[in-house]
Amino acid sequence: MNEQTTAFKAGTTEMELLTVFVGEQLFGLNVDKVQSIVQYDPKLVTSLPGNQSGVAGMLLYRDHTIPLLDLARILDIDLKEEFENQIVVVTEFNKKINSFKAQGVKRIYRLPWKEFVPLDQLFEDNSFFTGSVNVEDTQVLILDLEHILAEIFPDVLIEDISQEILDQNEFVQREQLDIVFAEDSPTMRKAMMKQLQKAGFENIKAFINGEEALDHLVQNYKNRSKETMQKLVLISDIDMPVMDGLTLCRRVKNNPDLKDIYVVMFSSLINAQMIDRCSKNKADNYVSKPEINQLIKILDKRC
Repeated sequence: MNEQTTAFKAGTTEMELLTVFVGEQLFGLNVDKVQSIVQYDPKLVTSLPGNQSGVAGMLLYRDHTIPLLDLARILDIDLKEEFENQIVVVTEFNKKINSFKAQGVKRIYRLPWKEFVPLDQLFEDNSFFTGSVNVEDTQVLILDLEHILAEIFPDVLIEDISQEILDQNEFVQREQLDIVFAEDSPTMRKAMMKQLQKAGFENIKAFINGEEALDHLVQNYKNRSKETMQKLVLISDIDMPVMDGLTLCRRVKNNPDLKDIYVVMFSSLINAQMIDRCSKNKADNYVSKPEINQLIKILDKRC
């Protein structure tokens, strides 16, 4: 198989989904986190002593070694036969490159976000998945790569708050800031809420996509005083179902009642191209996951 590369397209009503086989079952990965697909070659993999469950070793990729995770082991799928022509999906997000071993690739689908069924409507506790879509009469679970990596490398999800940031709470009034937070990953939402509250932010409302966040803002912040709006910050992920973060930002900034809201994009997809997209959609600032300390420094300036 020749190496395949993918491109991210945000600010649309569609999602791009790469479907791969883990065993004989089909799963989906959001294309925006995929850097390439390469043929699996065991000669390029170095085993690690005392491997954690799910870690297949270190993969030599473009003259660098990166972690290789085995999706079959992670998802507890028993491979009852040997699979030829296995593949490796190389991902890049949260400023880190990782790779995932699977048994094959099917194709990329472009689907309306409205066909996405969020995790909360499917399961109660299985956070390996963000949701589900139906493709060609097959129900495909979409993998939450951030959560999978965080189970093995906890600092990938969100970093610890530094003591300096915690101590700074004595000199700023974090409890007076109103925060609206849009994030589709249940794992990330919980982690963010926990860390922000630990830092002293008390007034936080979290939503699972941009549409719900926008509805809340429209309903609760119409004809508010300038002083009230200056104490409000919108933090948004970029890649979300129903309404993505860039569309949310643009809609907020184009609304006369909401245009003064300070908007921070908090995403694993921050790069030069995405920074340009954030600026074009009038975002006030941007921070790459998992850098919550940098995010809190920005919030402190609003305090």
